[in-house]
Amino acid sequence: MRLSESETRTTEMLGAPLKMFLLLSLKNHSLTFFAVMCLSLLIGSAARSENRSHADSVVHELISEHCFDCHQGENAEASIDLAATLDSTRDVAKDQAIPLDLMNTWTRVEKVVTQGRMPPPEQGSLSAHNLDGFGKWFYERLVLRDGLPHIGTTPLRRLTHREFIASLEDLLGIRMRNEYNHLKSVHVEKGLVDRILPIEVPGKNGFVNDAESLASQPVPLLAYMKCIDFALAKMSGSAASIEMLTGVAVLPEKLSEEQVKDIAERFLRRALRGNATAAHLEKLVSIYLEAQKVKASMVAFKEMLRTTLLLPEFHYRFEAGRNQTTPYLISDHEFATRLSYFLTGSTPDDELLHAAASGILRSPEMLDEQIQRLMSSSRRISLSESFAGQWIGFDTLLASSAAGTQGVPITARAHYDELLYFFDELFKSDLSVLDLVDSEWMYVSNYTINSYGKDQFSKPPEIKSLHAGVLQYRALVGSARRGIEQIYDPPTVRGIQSDRFGGVITSGGVMSLTSAPQRTSPVRRGVWVLDRLLGQQLEAPANVPPIEKAIQDLPASKPGKLEIIRAHTSMPSCMICHENIDPIGFGLENFDSMGRWRTSYPDKSAVLSQGKLPDGKTFSSPKELKQLLLTDYREPIVRNFIRRMMAYALGRELRPYDRVTEDRVFQYVVKNGYRSNSVIRAIIESPQFNYRQDEGS
Repeated sequence: MRLSESETRTTEMLGAPLKMFLLLSLKNHSLTFFAVMCLSLLIGSAARSENRSHADSVVHELISEHCFDCHQGENAEASIDLAATLDSTRDVAKDQAIPLDLMNTWTRVEKVVTQGRMPPPEQGSLSAHNLDGFGKWFYERLVLRDGLPHIGTTPLRRLTHREFIASLEDLLGIRMRNEYNHLKSVHVEKGLVDRILPIEVPGKNGFVNDAESLASQPVPLLAYMKCIDFALAKMSGSAASIEMLTGVAVLPEKLSEEQVKDIAERFLRRALRGNATAAHLEKLVSIYLEAQKVKASMVAFKEMLRTTLLLPEFHYRFEAGRNQTTPYLISDHEFATRLSYFLTGSTPDDELLHAAASGILRSPEMLDEQIQRLMSSSRRISLSESFAGQWIGFDTLLASSAAGTQGVPITARAHYDELLYFFDELFKSDLSVLDLVDSEWMYVSNYTINSYGKDQFSKPPEIKSLHAGVLQYRALVGSARRGIEQIYDPPTVRGIQSDRFGGVITSGGVMSLTSAPQRTSPVRRGVWVLDRLLGQQLEAPANVPPIEKAIQDLPASKPGKLEIIRAHTSMPSCMICHENIDPIGFGLENFDSMGRWRTSYPDKSAVLSQGKLPDGKTFSSPKELKQLLLTDYREPIVRNFIRRMMAYALGRELRPYDRVTEDRVFQYVVKNGYRSNSVIRAIIESPQFNYRQDEGS
């Protein structure tokens, strides 16, 4: 691809590093629209630079006038000293990255300002002119760097427990976790892997794969060693696994040095994801040959594999750094690793590594082929289990235990699978992300259909799959059912012929997740929709009075739920958020704590799922609420999906500088009908996914 004359003149003004970034982007055809994005921003950078000093003074005047009374000095409210923050920000050169602590502070300020929570209502809101001025300054100072887009520091990523286990399984050709096919197995004790691995803590990106969070948690080396030994024991008892690794079903008593070298080289290529060196190979061969002198060949073989699986290069996704302050293209092997762990949650397979080694992986045709292949593999389920499960929160349904057992209640398992299968269908058939809010189809379990009402469903609509189905193995069919009295049946897709259901908002799983024990919670449900689907994260204000006091202060002897919550959130600082929370939460009151439809409360009072959104539009049922969300909040819903998936794919919290890519991904997704796979493809083609940047940001 050639640059036009005007584009060439522009790149000449940028200097060598930025020029190279742009040229590399344009050279890679799959990155074209992102390169155009960068070019348009580069062309306008000079004009923006002239206005920066004026923008800085405008923001200083705005902050000092409206914020210094509360946010200045040692006793600043919320520990946010904006006077010091402004001074520190001015000290950062325009061509340098804003330090992380300053970026976090300004991001908090931007959130409360744009949400109308600051300045406090009693002090009056900011004018449209002031809001516009602050927004422009924020974009120029924190989104761009010296008028140019960048991608921020690329963190070192360690495998999560789930990625570690999946990689072991795929490398050795074994299974370490059992599926729940039988009803009795829903209540069995946890397996070895789940019992010995510690719980991982989600990071700031909302997922356990957050690089910063993983770096702060100790590596459970002893637990990993037990898992590796368990995996190797299973491998040694499987002829199919041995043949996959060595080429023969039964390992001979002795292997020649050449045979060992060939086996070790192939295993290293996959286990270290293309980063194996001659030193690695020499070490493994010597370990086997020394062990073979006094031990059986299988014991020596396991020692060789065990050594590989304990290498840091297996547990960490190392990438070659250049100590370069501008973005640079990663290698094809590094790209293959990013691609595989994003789409499958596991290590790259031989075909993907071969495409990387041949240098054609990122060509449009090969990339299309590999994405299609990976999305049709059984490991695609990680997008639903790890991404959607953690984002929506339905993974916690499997954390509950039935009374007197070590397992999961049938209803919780059914609710979990209904959401798991829903998301897999979304990705498998490339359906619209708007189906999350409302859809003409849903997955329903035989264990919950009676509580929903069988008459609410019909035959499923015709859904054309883009990728292969991967969940059939979870159901026992035919002769496999013989001799088993109780068999767990996974949910099946059904059409919806009523206004009650559709999407995930009104699913039984989400309704139970967002309820208190034995009762619904409109506030929880409203907060959940705002946070998980609209991306509006809220912080509870300080000094909220106990709800018991609010009940006591009410004149009515038996106040309703709406009256109680209104009294409990009557302070102006509360109402800023609750005018958004309460209508949504009360709009879902027709669903009880298990997702069953109801028209009255236990005290026989009527349920009224109605309300008014902040824009003045009203609704009188959950269906009407969802339709308003799809029309009035469509862009926030789609952007939130994009941001969540970007954070998952990149393994880090998104920063203001990621908004340039977010904007371009959003435009691409809208153009492609909001299809789920268009989000995946646009992220894979983004600069953040294809480049590294080494300077701290």
